[in-house]
Amino acid sequence: MLLALVNFSWLNDGDSNSPFNVCTTGKNTERYACFINSQSSREQLTIRWLAKTLNRMGETKLAKRLMEDYYTHKSVRFGSIKDEYGRVMDANAASGRGANGKNEIIFNESMLSRTGDQDRLLTKKPYGASSSLISDAMTVVHEYVHMDQQDPDNKPAWEDPAWQTSDRTLNNWVKKIEAEYNAARNMPASKEKTAKLTELADILKKLNAELAVTREAIHNNIANESLSPNQKWLLDDTEKRIQLMKEAFKKYEDIAKLGPQQPPQKKDPGYWELVSEQAFDKLAASDINYSLTAGSGSISARWSQNNDVFKVTATFTPPPKQIRPGDRFPIQLSVAVSNQGDQYSASGEFAVFFDRPEIEPGSVIAPVSLKGDKGESSYIQFTHKQGVLPSPSASMQVYIDAKTLPTGSKGARIALLASLYNGRSAGYRYIYEWKENW
Repeated sequence: MLLALVNFSWLNDGDSNSPFNVCTTGKNTERYACFINSQSSREQLTIRWLAKTLNRMGETKLAKRLMEDYYTHKSVRFGSIKDEYGRVMDANAASGRGANGKNEIIFNESMLSRTGDQDRLLTKKPYGASSSLISDAMTVVHEYVHMDQQDPDNKPAWEDPAWQTSDRTLNNWVKKIEAEYNAARNMPASKEKTAKLTELADILKKLNAELAVTREAIHNNIANESLSPNQKWLLDDTEKRIQLMKEAFKKYEDIAKLGPQQPPQKKDPGYWELVSEQAFDKLAASDINYSLTAGSGSISARWSQNNDVFKVTATFTPPPKQIRPGDRFPIQLSVAVSNQGDQYSASGEFAVFFDRPEIEPGSVIAPVSLKGDKGESSYIQFTHKQGVLPSPSASMQVYIDAKTLPTGSKGARIALLASLYNGRSAGYRYIYEWKENW
């Protein structure tokens, strides 16, 4: 039976990692268990973890509102963040007027891979090295300030209150962990104390990382005049409290004294994460004989002259959101050609390869081809000629092999390009950024 859940009551069910929360349904006082289990969608799991983290950090009302806005009001959703020209932006979230005339929040769909796809891992260690929950929960706090604004814009009138709230919230969260640490330190030795201190140490690391992100964001927004200068911030107080706690953890060594030493975790080697996509299918006004269309997984080109019409469609498997060391993903490439008339003939090529992030389809600097099982490169030639199929192959399977890619420093970028040439170049570019966990 499906229930339209209206009022979400965050009650302590005795297990902070429980897969459900208690809910009520409007005037009906009967309570139902709202199961969010392994069959839930990636979006539901992500919303659940965001709300759970907000609740953990004392933002109970905001956690409830997030759930209601996602499930009931439909004013929270996931998708690509685009600017006013429809170009994909590298942003965590965006707030503004929706199609129904009311404000909505769009969270970057990359949250789904960071959180929804890691549900089992987060259940064991919610705030461990691979978790981004604290950072993403701070994004929720920030965007809800914009949610309550009229026509939010990237200007001081709107950004000043949003960043002041982020700054104040970060300071409050640090104070909360500080109070919990002082209380936990006085607990008698037990597994519960060890678990509590371990969790607090994990959260402290995430808050320290968020402090650096917030400080840099405020600096950049002041520089680009999105924020008013000379405002008072709590960043220095927040940093001082974090440093004192880090020293306290080291001084008292509570975790190390309460049981057998755990083997040190292996350092995360880092990974490539998809951060933006862009289509290239624009033509000059004079190219009246051509038409181009490019999207993720498909590129097509058309050329016509008198009675001759040549059409080419290249398809490819869209690449994964993340590429980690040891990964090897199959990518299927294919080219289909149709033509009418026999007055003209032409040829072209379709290729998929990695290169520098600034490269656009039709150019190369340091290309790295994908390879097939027999070492063949991800490159297909084709011919517009009556009765002649594309050569050498109309379709092929190649692989994105992580070991052929560089491993960069944090923030480094590479591009995966799908490029179709038929007298003019069209293509699609995926930008990957090297990520490392603190």
